[in-house]
Amino acid sequence: MEAISSALVPISLLIALGFGLRRCNFVAEGFWPQLDRVNYWILFPSLLFINLATARLSEVPGWPLVLSVWGGLLGCSLLMLLLRPWLAATPQAFTSVFQGGIRFNSYVALGTLPVLFAGGGALAAILVAVTVPLVNVLCVLVLSLFASHQALRWREVLRSVLTNPLIVACALGAVFNLTGSGLGSLEPTLRALGQASLACGLMSVGATLRFEHLLEGVGPILASMLFKFVALPVLTAGLGLLLGVPTPVLAVVTFFQSLPTASASFVLARQMGGDEKLMAAILTVQTVAAFATMPLLYGWLR
Repeated sequence: MEAISSALVPISLLIALGFGLRRCNFVAEGFWPQLDRVNYWILFPSLLFINLATARLSEVPGWPLVLSVWGGLLGCSLLMLLLRPWLAATPQAFTSVFQGGIRFNSYVALGTLPVLFAGGGALAAILVAVTVPLVNVLCVLVLSLFASHQALRWREVLRSVLTNPLIVACALGAVFNLTGSGLGSLEPTLRALGQASLACGLMSVGATLRFEHLLEGVGPILASMLFKFVALPVLTAGLGLLLGVPTPVLAVVTFFQSLPTASASFVLARQMGGDEKLMAAILTVQTVAAFATMPLLYGWLR
């Protein structure tokens, strides 16, 4: 319990701080999008880059890990598509359930995994690297099919993935790691930027919480939680066992797949015509509920 408390207490306090700052209008409303922009383009990529550049990639089970994560995401996505008529009343609402079912909060991942699991920091960065492209493509596809009035343009989807700063940072970090190139005096700077990203990102999560939208749809909210906290981690763990992923690594992967959805889901829903109020409610409920589900899952995985 000491480990889970050490991981969750700082995270919960930072999220609560962000929520409180927004509620009392301590800073202008326009501050939060600008903070997210700095974090998205500079701070968080620095954290991913330094974690991957200094990780021991030879100790990671490679393709079995990747295939179990991808398989879990694709299997969960297919299951939601098959059950779509029963998950939400409108196509727009379904897109919010879908995002809530497969998206993950990178800041919570990188705030908890290094504390709870040996080698969790490097694994978290690797998991972010292999899931961000697939999750983004899946969510854009579903929103384009069920919510957006604009035709899907594959070239734009591919361009957005290839120019995503998180993906670029992960790719560069892996290249530096494999080539053995040293970072020299740049390393302390990148580590400082990375540490700042977690505090800023978690406060932004708190600022995104919208408790006034909790009654937007109880059924869809519960459905998203069932897929995120049960179906996705179970599918991933099952595939990991079949593919021979080592037990310590599989524990990290299973925990990672059960993390609450990301604040970016709300932004994407608003940009592409999804049900943004329902998405805000799903984000809020999942974030709060995760502080009960994470200790339970961690206790079971130990």
